[in-house]
Amino acid sequence: MKCCIDCFKDQELKAIIRSNSTELGKCDYCKSKDVPLVNPHSFDDMFMQLSQSYESVENQNIDGSHPHMFHEKIQKDWGLFSEQLIRKKNHQKLVQDILGDLLDEKDALFTDEVEQKVITRNLENTHTLKKWDDFTEEIKRNNRYFLGEEIDLELLEDLFNHHSKNYRKGKRFYRARVSEEKEGYKIDKMGKPPSKQASSGRANPVGIPYLYVSTDRETVIHECRASFLDYLTIAEFKLKERLKVVSLRRVENISPFAIGDGLDNYLKNKKYLKTLESELSKPLKRQDQKLDYLPTQYICEYIKSLGYDAIEYGSSLVEGGINLAIFQDEKLEPLKTEVHEVTSMDLQTELINKQPS
Repeated sequence: MKCCIDCFKDQELKAIIRSNSTELGKCDYCKSKDVPLVNPHSFDDMFMQLSQSYESVENQNIDGSHPHMFHEKIQKDWGLFSEQLIRKKNHQKLVQDILGDLLDEKDALFTDEVEQKVITRNLENTHTLKKWDDFTEEIKRNNRYFLGEEIDLELLEDLFNHHSKNYRKGKRFYRARVSEEKEGYKIDKMGKPPSKQASSGRANPVGIPYLYVSTDRETVIHECRASFLDYLTIAEFKLKERLKVVSLRRVENISPFAIGDGLDNYLKNKKYLKTLESELSKPLKRQDQKLDYLPTQYICEYIKSLGYDAIEYGSSLVEGGINLAIFQDEKLEPLKTEVHEVTSMDLQTELINKQPS
């Protein structure tokens, strides 16, 4: 039997099929036609390594555990399989065929409900989150520069490596500013602010400006906190060269096969990344205490020290919106600005002026 590229949602598995398939035909699992096919055993080592992070929970009562059969559990945890395959109810059969040469059909992995070992062995989250809480209290209340409660920077560097990505030359980004005048701002006023005017943000310390941008216009309109009848200048930037980024957007969606041997360690500590993304994504509020930004500023400074150009995180205001804090903006070329007026309470806008660079 042969599986195909349409059986999977996981990008690592799809890439393997693209690279290794030597035939087209009808898939025996999801029933797609004229698609690249491979033998399920092509993935046996990968799925066997993944299975090592799970164990049977038969007769165990574990707080916070939500066990399922292995094929269901890895779909819930990682989203490996396509909706098409799941509708055909063949993802269990596919998993059994992938591992059929390595495991007996009566193996507990196929017959029992399973859970991640980090949960069943009480290794998940508690210690990690306590260390984060201790660190945030230390940097806000006790020591600003010589920390007594440090977080594990080497661990963070390893976690960041799994979330590294590049934006290619030519990619467009956008920034918006609210103005009182309908003429808006000129293009030379749409970059990062001067150091003397750089207030404290969730990513940047006071006096050290970063350029906050989004990958689409809708997101920047919401992120700049525009309101009804505001004038809004939207600047478009083009990337002049590769941008190396730590992406904390959708931490849950990383492929387990991209992590490799460090999967258990990643599972134990990914709460660091989820907490950091959550803190960065929160919109700034007038009542915020600037001290609350210190932990994320510290981590962003560390990311910058590792040679990254920016940190990427999801928007809490726009579903699917993507924001970046860019440490140095020399890699971005300003192209043009547009001035919009916000014409409705739900932030619909009307273009009233274009200003080329």
